[in-house]
Amino acid sequence: MIKELVKFSQSLDDQFKKRAIQPKEGLHILLGYSNKDGKMEINPVPRHFEIFSKKMDEESDFIESCKLKANNAWCVNTNKCFDLPTKAIHSCSPFLVAFKREHLKEGGKYGENAKKGKTQIYDRFDAYFNKAMVLVDQDQKEKYRPFEEFLSSRKFEYTLNLIDESFLKRREEIEEKIQNFKDGLNTSLSKNEVRDEIKSLEKEQIKYKALDESDYILFYLDVPLELYAEAHLTYLQDKLFNTDKYNVEDKESGLIFGTSDFMNGYNSNMPFLTHQTSTFDITGRISNTEAKALYEFEGVLKGKVLPNPLPLFIYEEELLHETIGIFREDGNRASFKEIIEKLFQWNRAKDIGNYYLLNWANTKDGLVFNDLDYVSKFEYNMEMQIDDLFNSGRPIHVSNIFVFQETILPIIFNNDLVVKTKAGGKILKFFDDLDEKYIKSSLNLQLILKYRKAFYDYIYKSRRSAINSDTFHDIMKTSILEDIRLDKMENGFHTERSNILNKLNIWISLYEFFDINKPEKIMANQLLHYQEVVSGLINGSLKVENLSDAEFMFASGQIVEYLHSKSKSADNSYNLLEPYLQKSSVEGLLKVIANDFARYKHENYSGNFEKVASAILAHESNINPKDFLPQFLSGVFSKNQLFSNKITETQN
Repeated sequence: MIKELVKFSQSLDDQFKKRAIQPKEGLHILLGYSNKDGKMEINPVPRHFEIFSKKMDEESDFIESCKLKANNAWCVNTNKCFDLPTKAIHSCSPFLVAFKREHLKEGGKYGENAKKGKTQIYDRFDAYFNKAMVLVDQDQKEKYRPFEEFLSSRKFEYTLNLIDESFLKRREEIEEKIQNFKDGLNTSLSKNEVRDEIKSLEKEQIKYKALDESDYILFYLDVPLELYAEAHLTYLQDKLFNTDKYNVEDKESGLIFGTSDFMNGYNSNMPFLTHQTSTFDITGRISNTEAKALYEFEGVLKGKVLPNPLPLFIYEEELLHETIGIFREDGNRASFKEIIEKLFQWNRAKDIGNYYLLNWANTKDGLVFNDLDYVSKFEYNMEMQIDDLFNSGRPIHVSNIFVFQETILPIIFNNDLVVKTKAGGKILKFFDDLDEKYIKSSLNLQLILKYRKAFYDYIYKSRRSAINSDTFHDIMKTSILEDIRLDKMENGFHTERSNILNKLNIWISLYEFFDINKPEKIMANQLLHYQEVVSGLINGSLKVENLSDAEFMFASGQIVEYLHSKSKSADNSYNLLEPYLQKSSVEGLLKVIANDFARYKHENYSGNFEKVASAILAHESNINPKDFLPQFLSGVFSKNQLFSNKITETQN
């Protein structure tokens, strides 16, 4: 797998990799030399400085240049920085020094260090530069000593004070303009124009904001980017491996081979992380060029410019380059769906397979692989028809796997797994941490956690065995029963009725879809038959003794719904179905029906009801009604034939 990741990384051009580089949030300061009394020193008045914040709409040319320099001057991780053990300075270059605002006076970390008796950042620049200067040629070190002296002698404080004063002045000027607009001093503009002007000024304010504790302060020495890159390459030669303990050099090729540091938690200093019984210390080595490719690949993943999940084609060289071409088409990140659809447009459907599928997340603890798996073949097309069996709206036709994801999953998981946003977008939460307070109910959360990986495999890996009939029926039954439990009456309407009807449409329409032994839509076709059975009981064409158990359960649902229409209770929600749903015998079910009939005996009943009620009350069977839940619920929520014609017209 390492070889495939290396190959993919090396296939990405430098321009694309640059798109993944994100500027550091904070204050970027460019410094140059000045000649004072024949001596070269750093001019405390910066050549240029700017704030960068993610709240800004775009990057300036200056920030663009700064992010490239910072990318070629940053530590691989804080355990490999030059400022050990405190790890406050995150740059690793003689040309850049970067630390967070919290380490300066009045910062949170400064106060913590003072209490613990730790050295402050002001006293650590000499030690930093002792390591950083190793990265430049011996004869060039003195040339860059003024930069070290500028920081270690604390002259940089003067620079920061100049910038603070400049920013404060601009903030006050902008605030005054905003206040003038709010006070209505500019009467020539309309309300909308005033609002737009205020928004524009508020965006302008970000450029001069006071630094937050977590913001970086970055001092750049004004030298060419090539010098940054050369020094960083020297730094990486040693730091790209997990440890230098197992490094060996191939004199013929000039390559260095060592232990990979990519997604590797191995630490030779921690015995509990090492093999205790094996005859070897490490499982293998990679070259320094491969280590650099993996380091760059990690940077691209963190830059959020690749689709997630990401297909890594391993045998199709041409297909690999075609997918990379899709990545580069515009500034927006292509999705896995868009890549597959483009390949189908290019008649490459038969070639879509033999790839590794990588799903990852950028967390506060770093890059995490959620899933990495091999996919032999991707199945895009699928035929699925959701009939509108319960008059909930319109039928749904599913023509491919992504239509299934975007139309079916939001319904059955209550918009909590595949989330349709108000802006028209969607958020996929196949691997996200889920907060119960944003999920419909704790039971729905359990359903998602139990089955979301199966649906991910079903959709993105074409692993059709991941969802079987037992899985599907468990989800639909549990989800519908939970909606019944949560239902309330508000302004005369059931809060969960639409959800229940949509889910019943899916359940009945796809009842046999996930059962490989029964591909035909038997249950959906039976629904019309059940309606005809009730008509037969009403007009006398069907004998009671010929009633099957499934037909009995459907007719019972019709009876229960009719009885509930007689209820004058303040709570007339679907919670009233609970006593019926809990019964595990026909005798118990009929007893509850009889009790409700007795409770509402003073009401008027239609002749249709009396005929069907007498038929089901005479039914004998040893079945468990819970095994016929789809038929019972279909009877409850289908068009009810037990009302008299006059009442039916009113209900319709």
